[in-house]
Amino acid sequence: LMEKLGMSSSGDHEVTLALVDLSDNELTADISGPESYSMEITTDGTSITAEEPAGLFHGIMSFIGLLNVADSELSLKEMVINDKPRFKYRGHQVDTARNFRSKEAIMKTIDAMALWKLNVMHLALTNDEGWRLEIPGLEELTSVGSKRCFDPNEDTCLLAQLGSGPDADEKQYYTREDYIELLKYAEERNVKILPEFNMPAHARAAVISMEARSKKGDDMYRLTDPEDETHILTIQFYDRTSIINPCLDSSVRFVEKVVTEVKKMHDEAGVPLDSYHFGGDEAKNILLGAGFSSYPDELKELPFSKSPACQAKILEDPSFDIEKIANYWAITVNKILAENGIKEMVAWEDGLRGTTKKQYETESVAVDFWETLFWGGIDGLAEMADGGFDIIMSNPDYLYFDFPYEVNPEERGYYWAARFNSVYKVFTFAPENLAQNAETSTDRDGNEMSVTTPEVTAPSIRGMQGQTWSETIRTDDQYYEMAFPRVLAVAERAWHRASWELDWSSGVTYNATTGLVPKDELATDYNGFVSALGCREAFKLEKLGITYRVPPPGASIDASGVLTANSEMPCTAIMYSIDEGNNWSEYSGPVGVGVGKVVALQSVSSNGALKSRVVSIDEECNDCGENADTSTANPENFFCGSNKQDARQICTPCPSGTISECDNPFHGCIEGVEECTLFGVSDNQQVESQNGMSSNYASELAPDLQVMIDMG
Repeated sequence: LMEKLGMSSSGDHEVTLALVDLSDNELTADISGPESYSMEITTDGTSITAEEPAGLFHGIMSFIGLLNVADSELSLKEMVINDKPRFKYRGHQVDTARNFRSKEAIMKTIDAMALWKLNVMHLALTNDEGWRLEIPGLEELTSVGSKRCFDPNEDTCLLAQLGSGPDADEKQYYTREDYIELLKYAEERNVKILPEFNMPAHARAAVISMEARSKKGDDMYRLTDPEDETHILTIQFYDRTSIINPCLDSSVRFVEKVVTEVKKMHDEAGVPLDSYHFGGDEAKNILLGAGFSSYPDELKELPFSKSPACQAKILEDPSFDIEKIANYWAITVNKILAENGIKEMVAWEDGLRGTTKKQYETESVAVDFWETLFWGGIDGLAEMADGGFDIIMSNPDYLYFDFPYEVNPEERGYYWAARFNSVYKVFTFAPENLAQNAETSTDRDGNEMSVTTPEVTAPSIRGMQGQTWSETIRTDDQYYEMAFPRVLAVAERAWHRASWELDWSSGVTYNATTGLVPKDELATDYNGFVSALGCREAFKLEKLGITYRVPPPGASIDASGVLTANSEMPCTAIMYSIDEGNNWSEYSGPVGVGVGKVVALQSVSSNGALKSRVVSIDEECNDCGENADTSTANPENFFCGSNKQDARQICTPCPSGTISECDNPFHGCIEGVEECTLFGVSDNQQVESQNGMSSNYASELAPDLQVMIDMG
């Protein structure tokens, strides 16, 4: 990883590693734990101590994190760091089923996860649109289920969809060897791969593959009842062939076969299969829900209600409830997992709703909680916590990365749960106090929310993760752009609880006017984060070969024809053109472009390889009224002509004898801050450039420059 970042491990600065009992030291006892570490940096070298290898690994990653790979000479300040993670589960989900992700893309993602201390890759290997892992003995899963082409009978492939084209013959799955290689690669980087095989719903690729097998005379693993005439419509607008029939013995054999073969792969890799993701979501007929009153009643049937196999199951097993097939199948699969020595089952929360942890046999049962706040999600959260399940916050209105970064028709993504999920919005998500988010964000349609915390004990949150679903993400480069840099905001919240995050408090209401969240602390924290992101961490993404999203600039032109621009991500270059993009100039401060001009602008990454989309600005679209904002703390306002004033107008004079850049009229000092800073960037960037870190991360600064830091 150091080599990929352009660092040498053969320098003069010695780094020593040691496993110790941190609880024996009064300075480190409060951080004692399997992933905690202590690091001391002096002129003589760096020592990193931890109780377990995972802690040593995190210490090394923090050491690397303090280095700015953009500098020709790497330097560090003397400091002491005592650190531990906020959550045990710090995840990133990659959907490889809807559109395939190459093995190389998965490896690059694992590198990034390791660097920013995310420790679980939730690898979604199956869905309606594709099966992406070779299973020995079930060859049709990949020979049919991983391919899309024009075959109306779907004997050789799935029908073309999601932009695949009519003849997708290229390899679109991981071989057994590929998967074992990925398991080892992740294990070496302190990342656990959590495989998901979604069922009973979202399973069309498996069902059709086993139908192709059945046509060749083998019904041993068939997943549909051929005599079933039930009419259903799933949330993805498929029929009953997208849901595994839970009443068939052959369906049980199928799961047993898959689990056995996947466990063998883990054993061969030397990475135990301790946790298995069952999926479980959306096993329903949407015609039974609201909004379909015009449909004939005969089409509004419970899944498999006309399946002879399920009718027989009802007679032989009085506990079988056809209205709760997801619950039944979850319990069935969980029993198989327990019999195979797998300690934990994970599922999307709606698949387990209606059950409790006590009904399952594995040691642990966790859920990805994916309800939206504005649709009453906080009550669902309380319900799942009351059922005894471990909670992984996976909320779509904050943590889905297949949604746009901003509200613009040129931005890729769905918007069923949120019109946008910006880096700022992800960063401000408070996972342990869900109601708080009603004060710092709006609902999907931009309306204010009012949410009251339920009168229950605060749910125990195991962790959080971002989701990168791939229906609208065709290529690896598109995936990188949609996931990064939002992944880094998840890493920040999952490792570090911020000072502006309030405790769960029963009965407390949050809305846009309650004023309970300390916005000044939030603004300072975000400024530090985004400054570190743009001025230091983005260089590491570039070194890893990850083509992250570069946000477009914000700009305005005043009545005298002066262009003012800024960037949501500090330290990115801004280019502008006054001749429709034929010639470009670098923006360094307010510049006269002429009255009545239409100006094109584009942000460019530090190495010039990545560019934002082009935006255009003229004098008529400048007026933001009271929404104009000159700080980086509110990037949602960047795209409406903010920063109308230059630094001479918005900054106080620099204290005498401070940094020479203050002589530049487009640099200045933030009011109340003694350090001189770049225009449009908070004081934290100056601290970042001087000390190699953002000031908001330091919890104590001693006179001798030894620093006690929470590395969140």
